[in-house]
Amino acid sequence: MAVAAHPRAWLERRRARRQADYWIAHGFESRCPWRVDELTSAGERKACARSLAQVVGELHGRKLPGAAPLQRAALCPWLELLERIHRRLLDGQPVTGIGMLAVQTLLTSPDSCLYSPTVDVEGELLRVLTKLEAR
Repeated sequence: MAVAAHPRAWLERRRARRQADYWIAHGFESRCPWRVDELTSAGERKACARSLAQVVGELHGRKLPGAAPLQRAALCPWLELLERIHRRLLDGQPVTGIGMLAVQTLLTSPDSCLYSPTVDVEGELLRVLTKLEAR
């Protein structure tokens, strides 16, 4: 039987991740290589790709709507960009930590173009795709 980690250790790890994400988001990936490894791991890429596949499937009408209300009318014209991000996550080529943070923000932030009606959808999706590209 596995022993559960102490809640304090969990909180400290969460705090360290947040701090590392801040540095990565500001262009200092080399400062937190352990977090970049976590973000760019195959498992994390697959998890983000699954979430994005749900969004794409919902926009195509192949999947039932999820709990989060997508901005369908704003997203449909940019479906190809969403599919390109999805394919990029699964293509096996290197991605950047900052790009993976951008994908996570796209999927989870209420202010992202997926959920907010006041955001430039094309611009945001292009920024995510550009950030994913390894330098």
